[in-house]
Amino acid sequence: MVFTNYSVDDFVADDSFQAFVADADSEAGRFWQAWLAAHPAQKIAADQAYALVQGLGPSQLYPVPASLKQQELLRLRQSLQAAGRQPWLRWQRRTRLLVGTSVVAVLAAAGWWQWPTATGPTTHYAAGPHQQRTLTLPDGSVVVLNGRATLTTAARWTTTAPREVWLTGEAYFRVAHLAAPAVRDIAAAPASAKFVVHAGGLDIAVLGTQFNVNSQPTTTKVVLNSGKVAVDRPGWFTTENLLMQPGDLVETSAAAPHLARRRVQPALYSAWTQGELRLQQTSVRAIVQLLRDAYGWQVEATDSTLLHQTLTGVLPANTPDLLLPALAKSLGVQVTRTGNVVRFEPLAR
Repeated sequence: MVFTNYSVDDFVADDSFQAFVADADSEAGRFWQAWLAAHPAQKIAADQAYALVQGLGPSQLYPVPASLKQQELLRLRQSLQAAGRQPWLRWQRRTRLLVGTSVVAVLAAAGWWQWPTATGPTTHYAAGPHQQRTLTLPDGSVVVLNGRATLTTAARWTTTAPREVWLTGEAYFRVAHLAAPAVRDIAAAPASAKFVVHAGGLDIAVLGTQFNVNSQPTTTKVVLNSGKVAVDRPGWFTTENLLMQPGDLVETSAAAPHLARRRVQPALYSAWTQGELRLQQTSVRAIVQLLRDAYGWQVEATDSTLLHQTLTGVLPANTPDLLLPALAKSLGVQVTRTGNVVRFEPLAR
């Protein structure tokens, strides 16, 4: 197979690409850097594969025979010498490092992409199953952790260091504003004024605002309630970035890593912190989308006119076994859940 036709799986399965990720200054590393610079069309696949290989680590890869490594190294040397004469290179043999596993499954098993973590002494917070935990950080910021969420911070906060936290699971942030009143641009603000959440491969930077982050093994969603949020998705070549406005939901996933933005009702996505959904002429379409985003359910409505109805009232937010019957009663429909699939349909007559 030619490199120009490589998929993410092919990059990950290539022994020389593995060597490149392990050591960019090796002969394999120099080759791939030169080749990828000359083939920008492969940037997206290479970025995903690079992050995946980093996340897997050497202990999860199949060993490669020493004799084959020597063969590959010889081919690389020949390829480097002939790089100016050949538009692309062909390997005669590659070693399969991952067998019968899709990229999405491997990403999930590896905990998705691994990004830099805190250095030095840290403080670790966690919420138990079906519990919430409210934290007040040293800068005055408040964080509400949802069930099973964890938050890691530096053990000691200073006035000159960036405020950084590392999140897994779901949390709602009310960040204290430490920047001077004239500072409004997140990118131009001094590092000590920023508050950065690292979650699921994203760097989420704010000066002072309220927002929700839900970081699960294969997807991460950010919902902005007020102010502005700068979201960066670091890649091997470049960093994808986006400036959120109130009401934006931005997400990335193993299946679709590029940042995607859509409009939502942010109060619905932070309702779990209060334990109840307060609806005011809220469309069923918005509620259905919330069920998909918050619970990961596949929600179906057999009658599309149902989606145009609106609801006003208060519903339980954190207990699916109560929420679904409450929705059924409020809408006068039948709501059934089978595994991960939720179905809305008219009552039988």
